[in-house]
Amino acid sequence: MVKKSKFQRALMVISILGMVFVAGLPVAGVTPWSGTASYSLQGKAQFQVGYQVSDLFAFDFGYRELAGEALTGNRWLGQIRWTPVETMAFHAGYDLTGDHYLLGGRAQLPLNPNLTLVSGLNKMLPAEGGSKYLDYRLGLQIGIGYHHYLFAGGQGLYQVGADHEPELFVELDLNWFLPQNWAVRVQPHVGVEGDFSHQTTVTKEWTNKLETGLFVGQDTKGRWDLGLFVRY
Repeated sequence: MVKKSKFQRALMVISILGMVFVAGLPVAGVTPWSGTASYSLQGKAQFQVGYQVSDLFAFDFGYRELAGEALTGNRWLGQIRWTPVETMAFHAGYDLTGDHYLLGGRAQLPLNPNLTLVSGLNKMLPAEGGSKYLDYRLGLQIGIGYHHYLFAGGQGLYQVGADHEPELFVELDLNWFLPQNWAVRVQPHVGVEGDFSHQTTVTKEWTNKLETGLFVGQDTKGRWDLGLFVRY
């Protein structure tokens, strides 16, 4: 069997996107399209376009960075999302840049009005041999005020078959909503072993459903990042 070139795979993705668009036209009540574009010192230029086929299915395609450290740098990614219930979603995607399959999901299960179990999982499968990785995050989100949360749990990048210990952490998600649709979000993250990172974001929502933002932060390696984004 002849191996498909990256051009052929890109053509397949475009074809799938076209079929999804046609199938979704009767379902889309308002605006099924969404998009995000950003530029930062560390992440450089990134973008993602989404199309909501129905309440259950959506399609994303873009050029962005994956969470975690198994696959570094910005990559061309296509993804289909399935949301069977409001608190749970699954996704299956393909990394055209490096020939990797992506499988995963996320869940937010409320335990009471101020306590939510939050989990996220992303499995990376090389198309032709190589190591397999499991990128995960699990913990409790605790409400500590109006739109303020504390999140405590564990996360990690597990290489299948290798020794691994989860990284325990505590982080805050603090949000202030200001007049004229301005907002400020502060997210400090502290690891049990002493790792520290933080990000502050200032956003503005416009009347045409457009949102713009500016963010500044520092990762656990001490590198500063500054950027801006626009999303619809």
